Amino acid sequence: MGILSGLKNFGVDLQKDDLFADNKTDSAAEAAAAEAKAAAEAAAKKAAEAKNKQIDEAEYLLAKSYTCPVCDGAFKSLTVKANRARRVDSDLDLRPIYDPIDMLKYQIVSCPECGYSGFARNFPYVTANQKKAVREKIASNFNPDPSKEGHTKHTYEEALERYQMALATDMVMGAKASEKADLCLMMAWVVRGQRQTLDKNDPEYGNKLEECRSAEKELLKNALDGFIQARQTEGYPMCGNMDQHTVDYIIAALYYKSKEFDKSLKMLPEILVSNSAGKAIKDKARVLKDKILAIKQSGQIPEEMED
Repeated sequence: MGILSGLKNFGVDLQKDDLFADNKTDSAAEAAAAEAKAAAEAAAKKAAEAKNKQIDEAEYLLAKSYTCPVCDGAFKSLTVKANRARRVDSDLDLRPIYDPIDMLKYQIVSCPECGYSGFARNFPYVTANQKKAVREKIASNFNPDPSKEGHTKHTYEEALERYQMALATDMVMGAKASEKADLCLMMAWVVRGQRQTLDKNDPEYGNKLEECRSAEKELLKNALDGFIQARQTEGYPMCGNMDQHTVDYIIAALYYKSKEFDKSLKMLPEILVSNSAGKAIKDKARVLKDKILAIKQSGQIPEEMED
C-alpha cells in the first residue's frame, strides 16, 4: 500500500514524488521568466526592425570630379567612399556581394554632356580614333537628361542606363570581346541585385520579377558568347586582371546558368588540377562540379538556376 493511497478516499490526488517538493508559488521565478520572455520578444522585434530599416545610401557615397576626355566637360560622378562597403560573399558566377550597399551600381562613369561612358579605371584613356567614333556615333545624337543631375544616389534603373551607355561606348570604340563580355556580365549582376530587392508586396511584383529574369538571362548569354570568343582570340590577362583560370571558370559558370551542364563540366578539370590556379577559384570549381553532378544524378533540372 502506498503511503498516500488513502488520500484518494478523500478526493485528494497526490503522488509520492511530490512528498518533498516545494509547492510554494515562486513569484520571483515567474516574474523572472516573464521578464526574460519580454526581453526576447523585444530583441526579436528590434532585430526585425533593423533588418527592414532602409539604409541611407547617400551616406556611403561621394561626388568625385572628372573631366571628359571626349568633350572636355567637367562633371561629378558618384562613387562609394573608401572602406564604407565591404565584400561579404560572391555568387556562383563570381558576382561580388557587398554590405551594406551594392557597389556594382557605382562602377560606371558617364559624361552627362556627350554620353561617353566607361569603368572609372578606364575612363580617362581614349585614343584619337576612339574620340572621333564617340563624337560621331554617340555625342552627336546624345540628349542630356537634366532631371538626373544632382542625384545623391543611383536607383538600379539609373545604374543600368549607365551600363548601357558604357556598352554603347565600347561598341563604337571597337573594344575587345572580353571587355564587352565583362560589361554584359556586370550588367547581369546589377539586374540580379535589382531582382533581389523587388518589393514582394508590389502588385506588379510578378511582372517585374519575370522582366528581371529575362533581362539577366539575355545578358548572361551575351557574356558567355563574348568570353568564348575572347578565349579563342585574346591573350591574358583579360579585362585588366582576369587570368585564364578565372575566364575558364566564368565560362563554366555561365554554361551552368544556361543549363549546358556537359559543356560546363568540360571547363573545370584544368582548373582543378592546375598548380597555378588559386585556392578560391579551385574551391568555386569544386562547388560547381558537385552541383552539376548532383543535378545529373537526380535527373531533375531546376526551373530557375540559383544565383
